[in-house]
Amino acid sequence: MSQNQTTFKKTLNYIWTGIFSVFYPIIMAFSLMFVGLVWVFSTLSWLLTSLVRKLRPGKGEVTPRPATPNWQSFLKGDHLRVERKLKEEIMFGPAYYKLRAIPNNVESLAKDFFGDFKYPCFDGVLLQKFNTVVPKELPDFDLVFLNLKTGQLKYIETIKSFSWSVEEYGRGIIVTWQDGEEQHELRLTQERLLHA
Repeated sequence: MSQNQTTFKKTLNYIWTGIFSVFYPIIMAFSLMFVGLVWVFSTLSWLLTSLVRKLRPGKGEVTPRPATPNWQSFLKGDHLRVERKLKEEIMFGPAYYKLRAIPNNVESLAKDFFGDFKYPCFDGVLLQKFNTVVPKELPDFDLVFLNLKTGQLKYIETIKSFSWSVEEYGRGIIVTWQDGEEQHELRLTQERLLHA
């Protein structure tokens, strides 16, 4: 490296150090002013939020979510009321519930999981009772009939399909579902549902 190049580098170094020394206090002053402005606006925001909460209690406050879901009314009959409590919702699948009957504690109702499906008919209601809640094993449920007069839960049919429907026909009900390529149909009458 030549003498001229070394001198030139030293000169540039002195100039840079001089410029930095002159502008450093200015940069520091602007930085402190910026931090001070942010602190002022933050304090004003906090004070305004506190003032609004005092003037309107309850507004803007987050209500804590209950740790466990509560029992909710599901269906009512003349002699029996049924409540449900959400247990879990399967991702991209159905929600399943625990059910309880009031005042009559229907034991078979309380020990299983049910869907949110209900179809009132013939002094009772059709319900969807899950045989499993394991996502890989779905769909697999029993269609059952709950007699709202006696509290008796009666098995109707096992259905392993997401594609199913219940409709009235004449003086009865028709249940249809698709299981793979096979189409199923079940006709229900009042006599079949209310009598053993």
